[in-house]
Amino acid sequence: MTVNPETARDPIARFREANLAWNSWALGTDMALFQVGMSFMNATTVIPTFIAALAGSEVVVGLVSGLTSGAWLLPQLAVASAVSRLRRKKPLMVGAAWVGRPILLVLAAAIWFLGDSHPMATLAATLFCLTVFWVVDAIVTTPWFDLLARAFPQRGRGRVLGTAQIVGGVAAIGGGMVVRKVLSEEFALGYPRNFALLFALAFAVFVISAVALSLIREPPPEEAPSGRQVPSMRAVLGSLPTILFGDRPFLKLVIVRIVGGYATVASAFYVLNATTNLGFATEDTGLFISAQVLGGVAAGLLQGTVQDRSGPLAYLRIVLGLAIVPPALAIASAPLAALWPDGVLYLYLLLYFGLGIHMGSFSWPYLNWILEYAPDTQRPLYIGLINTLAATVMLAPALGGWLVRNYSYPAAFLVAAGCGGLALLLSLSLPNTRGVADRGAERA
Repeated sequence: MTVNPETARDPIARFREANLAWNSWALGTDMALFQVGMSFMNATTVIPTFIAALAGSEVVVGLVSGLTSGAWLLPQLAVASAVSRLRRKKPLMVGAAWVGRPILLVLAAAIWFLGDSHPMATLAATLFCLTVFWVVDAIVTTPWFDLLARAFPQRGRGRVLGTAQIVGGVAAIGGGMVVRKVLSEEFALGYPRNFALLFALAFAVFVISAVALSLIREPPPEEAPSGRQVPSMRAVLGSLPTILFGDRPFLKLVIVRIVGGYATVASAFYVLNATTNLGFATEDTGLFISAQVLGGVAAGLLQGTVQDRSGPLAYLRIVLGLAIVPPALAIASAPLAALWPDGVLYLYLLLYFGLGIHMGSFSWPYLNWILEYAPDTQRPLYIGLINTLAATVMLAPALGGWLVRNYSYPAAFLVAAGCGGLALLLSLSLPNTRGVADRGAERA
C-alpha cells in the first residue's frame, strides 16, 4: 500500500483519510435527513400557510418568517466567538442538536390542543418554538461547518454535500407528497391537527438526523504553537472589525450576501398568491414542496459539479442568477391565468423548482467561499460574522408583507427580482478563491 508522505507526517490528514468514508456517511446522513425533516415544515409553503390561517395577515406571515430566520442568523457571531476558542467542537454541536430538536414535539402538542380554541396562543407558541429551534440550530451550525472543513479535503466537500443534498432531496419529494395528503380535505385529521402531525413528523426525522450527527468522528485539534495562549473572548470580539474592514474581499462577500438575501423578500408569498389569487387549494402546497425539493436535488447536482470543478464563486453567480427566476415567473402567473388557466399549475411548479435550486444552494457558496479563503484559526469567526450580519435579511419577509398589503403581490415580486440582479452584478468584483495567489495582498 502506497502512503502519501505528506499524509504520513500530518496526524490530522492521516485521521481525515482513515475516517473519510465513515464521516461522509455520517455527515451526509445528517444533512439528508435534515432536508427531509424540513419538507414537513417548509418555510415557503407549510409555515406561511399555517400562519396565514391563524392570523389572516400577510404582514404577520412576513414577520414570523423574518423573525425565525433572524433567530438562526443573529446568534452565530457569539457562537463563533465561543467555538473559535474550543479545541473540540463536536460536544457543543451534538449537545445543542439534542436540546433544540425536541421543541418541535412541544409545538405539535400546542397546535393539537390549542389550535382550534386559542388561535392567538397557538400563534405565540408557534413563534416561540420555531425561534428556539432556530436559535439552537445556530449553535449547531457554526461548529458543523468548522468540522466539515477539517474532516474533508477542499475538493471533496462539494461531492459529499452535493450527494447528501441529492439523496435528501429525493426522499423529501416523498415528504412533499405526505404534506399534500395530510393537508387534503379528505385526510382524517382536519385543521389544525393536520399541521400538528406535520410538525411531529419533522421532529421524528430530526431526531434520527441527530443520531447521525452524534456519530461523526471529529479530527484531532491542531496543536497551538508553543507558548501561544488561547485568546480571551474580549480579544476575539475585538478582532472582528479588523476582519470585516481590513479584509476587502470578505467585506464584498458580506455585501453580496445581504443584497442577495433580499431576493427572498417574496418567498413566503408565492404560496399565498397561489391560494388567494390563482385558485389553488391548500393541499396543492404539497405539489409545490415536491417541486421545490426537486429543485434542491438539482442544487445538489450543481454543488457536486460546479463547486468542485470551478470553485464556489462560479457556483455563487449561478445561484444569484437563478434568484431572478421565481419572481419573474410569479409576475407572469396572473396574465397566464387569464389566457391559459390550466397552465398556471405548470408555471408554479417551475417557479418552485427554481426556488428550490436557489434556496437549496443559497448559503452554501458563501460558506464554501469562506472555507477556502479564511485562515484556519479564524474560520469560525468569518462564518459567524457573515451569518450574523446577514440577519438584517430577516426584515425581507416583513417588507414583502408590507408591499403585498399596501401595493400588490407583483410589487414584492419586482423587488425580489431586482435584488437578485443587483447581487449578481456586485458578485462580479469578488475574487476567485482558487485564483487568489496572494491573499495577504488582497487583505492589505
